[in-house]
Amino acid sequence: MISQSRSPVYIILSRRKFRTTVEIRSSILDPLAQLKDIHLPEAIPIWPLAPGWWILIICILVAIAYATQRYLKQRRFWQVKRQGLAYLLASDSLSSEQSLTTLKWVCLHYFQREKVASLHGESLLRFFLKQLPTEIQPKFRVLAQNAIVEHYRKNDHDIYAPEIHKAAILFCQHADLTNNNNNDLKGGEQ
Repeated sequence: MISQSRSPVYIILSRRKFRTTVEIRSSILDPLAQLKDIHLPEAIPIWPLAPGWWILIICILVAIAYATQRYLKQRRFWQVKRQGLAYLLASDSLSSEQSLTTLKWVCLHYFQREKVASLHGESLLRFFLKQLPTEIQPKFRVLAQNAIVEHYRKNDHDIYAPEIHKAAILFCQHADLTNNNNNDLKGGEQ
């Protein structure tokens, strides 16, 4: 027979008592044992965004839209000049009339029709020279002067076609066509 002092229930109870006693003693001796595990706070969510980020996103989108609109406007503005240059570069055998017509067509796009359409001879040459930078003007004058003056004379031979073709290419490459304030196109010396 098993004595009462040694019964399984008593052994379990004494073991429990011992455990709690050990836990109490260890917590008194070691104050860090009372601390619980450190739990990190939840991560700050990315969404919804703070108002400052929304303002930054809107500013960036407005800047992108403005830059795109500006680029497309500039591209459309210079499209005629690029087309004229492409036409001149595509063929080396253009007549002087075709080269001058191309130059006038380009200028008609960027300047008022009344100012450009009636120009011919020396006044047309002065107009072209006004649109070019000063370092390009002498070269253009040498290439284009004879062809522009002889264009309106009856001549069976187109001997100035290569020069005016080179001058037209030079004009389309270097002309500043943004200055539309040319009041004295028809007369007077430069």
